[in-house]
Amino acid sequence: MQQKETLLTLIKKLKESTGWKDKSDKEFEDFSQELIGRIIEEDLVDESLEFLEGLDVDKDWKSLEARMTKTKVKKLYPKRILKYAAIFVGVVSLGIGFVWIGNQNNDAILSGMDGEYVTLDTGSDRTLIESHGSHAVTLPSGETVAVHNGDTLIYGSNEEIKDFVYNELNIPNGKMFTLVLSDGTKIYLNSGTRIKFPVKFPENGRREVLVYGEAYFDVTKDENRPFVVNSKEVAIEVLGTQFNLSSYDDQNEVATVLVEGSVSLSHAENGKDGILLKPGEKGAWNRGKGIIEVEEVDVSLHTGWVNGEVVFRNAPFTELLASLERTYNVKIENTNDSIIGQTFSARFNRNVEKIEDVLEALRIITPFEYEVVDGKKGKKKDVKIK
Repeated sequence: MQQKETLLTLIKKLKESTGWKDKSDKEFEDFSQELIGRIIEEDLVDESLEFLEGLDVDKDWKSLEARMTKTKVKKLYPKRILKYAAIFVGVVSLGIGFVWIGNQNNDAILSGMDGEYVTLDTGSDRTLIESHGSHAVTLPSGETVAVHNGDTLIYGSNEEIKDFVYNELNIPNGKMFTLVLSDGTKIYLNSGTRIKFPVKFPENGRREVLVYGEAYFDVTKDENRPFVVNSKEVAIEVLGTQFNLSSYDDQNEVATVLVEGSVSLSHAENGKDGILLKPGEKGAWNRGKGIIEVEEVDVSLHTGWVNGEVVFRNAPFTELLASLERTYNVKIENTNDSIIGQTFSARFNRNVEKIEDVLEALRIITPFEYEVVDGKKGKKKDVKIK
């Protein structure tokens, strides 16, 4: 009860400091009660209190007013309370251009929307992996090398395997997947990602995998066998650590964010420009400049996708659309030139929000019209932004 009263007090304080002060008491009361009820229902009380108490309302609202004056954008308020978990959109994010929607589920690593199957290429055949199925992965010789269960594929130590065999896992748009390698290394794979890896690592030498897309690595420590992740432009070498690699073709950089431990980052072709990253740093190969750039970052912004979160911080609209296409397995056509040059900050959860929910929330920041057309069976949805 005390937490509920504290939440209400903080939200009322925000009302007095923001554009909501012009709304009717009843309208604000209805919104507050539904918002608080949803926060409690989704078990987000502690997180919400921390978020609200940490806001600099005056600073954020002044920033909004300055931006509105400069761009001559009319203030917009939601015509209805969003029925999905749109936390703080109506109170805070109306003004400062930051949307935080969804329940941040730290336990579930779930598939996204329905779409194509995850596929496993063993060299001898290609297997479709169903989210609700399970089966054993075998070599042509008959040995079982891995077991698939739901959205996870686990390889055994495979000590009896003599041949050096590679498998390739493809994660389509709209899906997420977890892979455990023969050495125990755990890899979370994001939508639109491909990874090539050996069924068994060599007893001596380097443990190497090849990745296109985005993956979060929790590498099993082995001082005698460095772990190397290769992409088109970058090679990352570690002994045992946690880091995120993002190397989608439609991005301007190949980015590595270190969570703990240490990694050495170098150009894949010449091995030069080797840079040692510290926890909390992002090392990025700038495709345009042809150099590696290092900066300190908020790690959670780059790793939240493992738990279903999709986060944007001052992201160009084109980059945001490309990410939504991967996340929800949709095709987006934008004919609204007025928003192409704008940037967006947003946070949502693919396990909770549908593509329609995300578009509704983004419309609060910048007005636009959209239409979602359901594809035929097995086909992508089409989204048209006007």
